Amino acid sequence: MKHALDVKTLEQSALTALALFVQKQGTQLDWLIDRHFVVAHLVPTLHYRWQAHLPIKSTELVELWAEHLGLSEAVLRAWMPQLEPVFAEYLKLLAADLQAHTQNPRLLRRMLGYAA
Repeated sequence: MKHALDVKTLEQSALTALALFVQKQGTQLDWLIDRHFVVAHLVPTLHYRWQAHLPIKSTELVELWAEHLGLSEAVLRAWMPQLEPVFAEYLKLLAADLQAHTQNPRLLRRMLGYAA
């Protein structure tokens, strides 16, 4: 049965998406999105934005990641074109896993910032 999206479900889906991401991308990108970033930074942000019906875009994930690492704005701007597609792929994997847990897949797609 589908239910409201709680933080534990979101965390489990985010970690499942991380495992799929690493499997798909290979170990060369496993440093980019790691378990600590997902649990400590990404899940709380996604949960807040989900509850507030605010979308999250892959560019915002890159910004969150850069902030987590303490990167400068100049470094962020330089890396954004390369990192945005990578984080977009992670969001798609997350959305695919979350669809089993939500009653509104269209809302999920809108919230995670990609079109079906």
